[in-house]
Amino acid sequence: MRRAAGAEIAISRIEVPPVILAVAALAALYGWAVVALTPTHPGSIGLNLDALGTDWMVFYGGVRCFFDGNLAGLFDGERFTTYLNSAFAGWLSQPLILRAWLYPPTTLLAMLPFGLLPFALSYAAFQVATAGLLAAVLWFGADRPNARIWAIGAALLGPAAAINAAMGQNAFLTTALLVGGFRVLRTRPALGGIILGLLTIKPQLWLLVPVALAAGREWRALAWSLAAAAALAVASLLVFGVEIWRQWLELALGGIANPQYASLEFNRVWGDSIYACLVSSGLSHALATIAQGLGTLLGAGLAYSAFRRPLPGDRKIVVLLAAAILAAPHSSLADTVLLATAVGLWIGDAAQGDASLAAWTAALAIWLAPVFNPPMASPVGRLTPLLILAFIIVTMTRRAQPDRVAVPMPRPPLAAGEQALKR
Repeated sequence: MRRAAGAEIAISRIEVPPVILAVAALAALYGWAVVALTPTHPGSIGLNLDALGTDWMVFYGGVRCFFDGNLAGLFDGERFTTYLNSAFAGWLSQPLILRAWLYPPTTLLAMLPFGLLPFALSYAAFQVATAGLLAAVLWFGADRPNARIWAIGAALLGPAAAINAAMGQNAFLTTALLVGGFRVLRTRPALGGIILGLLTIKPQLWLLVPVALAAGREWRALAWSLAAAAALAVASLLVFGVEIWRQWLELALGGIANPQYASLEFNRVWGDSIYACLVSSGLSHALATIAQGLGTLLGAGLAYSAFRRPLPGDRKIVVLLAAAILAAPHSSLADTVLLATAVGLWIGDAAQGDASLAAWTAALAIWLAPVFNPPMASPVGRLTPLLILAFIIVTMTRRAQPDRVAVPMPRPPLAAGEQALKR
């Protein structure tokens, strides 16, 4: 926006309630303390991660299976777990219980370059590179530039970021693709669509992308997103062959009848989805699956509603990030990076207006989600879907607050002597 002559744009200062900041700081310190103690004292003050990078072992192990010509056993959970326990015996504090490759072949394709590095170096390189990408995405194209530091801090310094880094997961990358894609398509729909198409490496988080694009009538971006997803799938097909795709589709669609269903179910129940919350509460698999389906429809409806409304661009992204977790059939603790980023973007909007302490508390609860999850270990985590729903409602119903504009007072007339000097 061009400044009027003789006027200054003064963006209002971000003010977060001190009690919210204090609790957030303590939680962040706790989260990173868990990470720091994991190599020597895993589980001593919280979540037992066995070792740093246990999820990265899955990615790295899958890539090494390809380079070693051993893709046949990739989707065999027990066989793959045995391989990981053998390959990383010196790194693990205890053997892994069950770690299976559950990702589509496109994910394996994206990870190939990192398999050329030693394990520790590839683990560090991936986390640093994807964290840097997320920081860059949050810096450029923000609705409220004065809130960029808050968004980056919320995304990369909190408990969710600590869990993602400790596990070696890809939530920094998926969040960057989701936020970056929707920010870029505002000016370059084709490029934005391509970026969003790459998110199909984690398809459960891509589910609401077509819904949001259709709601916003971004047909060009939707076409490019589908084309990019198809191109990625074809590339993986050319590199890995048909069999790996057949095995993954059989696992994804086969359900309980699939011999590797135990691997899929183990991951799902130890996540923090609606399904995981209900199963951990004692609900049957069938009823929890139905409830999860309803949750997916609810998330899609909320995303559609947000992108049909005249909301600020970043506020729509906040809703989408939160709704994506609500709708996902499976999400892990690391995926709460999406929620942390949503809260970071929300701060810039809320701090401009009169957000109540109750609204700030709801946002803080979402940001703290990894501290009281997964629901299988912490019953409080079963409230997470309700908290996400409340946060979305608060976000969608707040009135847009414009940046405050400060126009300086007119200067007093110059004295006669000053006028003479001016001439």
